[in-house]
Amino acid sequence: MENIADYLRRVIVFIVSLQGVVLVILIGTGVFFRYVVGQALSWPEEVAGIIFVWFTLLGIALLTQSGEHIEFSFLLNRLNPRMGRIFSIFTQALIALFSVLMVAYGCTYAMMFRSESTPAAGINTLWLNLSLPISGLLILFYSQLNIIRILKSPERKPSPP
Repeated sequence: MENIADYLRRVIVFIVSLQGVVLVILIGTGVFFRYVVGQALSWPEEVAGIIFVWFTLLGIALLTQSGEHIEFSFLLNRLNPRMGRIFSIFTQALIALFSVLMVAYGCTYAMMFRSESTPAAGINTLWLNLSLPISGLLILFYSQLNIIRILKSPERKPSPP
């Protein structure tokens, strides 16, 4: 399981890194054409918006994997080790529950608007809308893995490999 999780993490890191480079190029292209050439392009902003949504949601999955997501660390540090583990499991369970909602509602939303396309670039919005359920599945996978790690480890926080 850890091998799959590590491989998946490396793939996501590669995709997010590539998206970051593409975002810089797209935004730079948009700025260049707007202020240097004097002819603003409409499509780079739309494409950058879609990539940014994926970038953000995949980044959240990576933060879930590493255990660096939002957590009540001030409370966690004041609890004894046993209660700290229970609290950590509880927060991971909440994250898992939220990710299930992301998958369920994300699929519904994606299917409702699967035939729509963006006005300037003409990209099917399904590419944008699938970001929610796909990232939700990744977050669910990593939050469940974190719960397993917490249960197996004497430490409070999940420790990724």
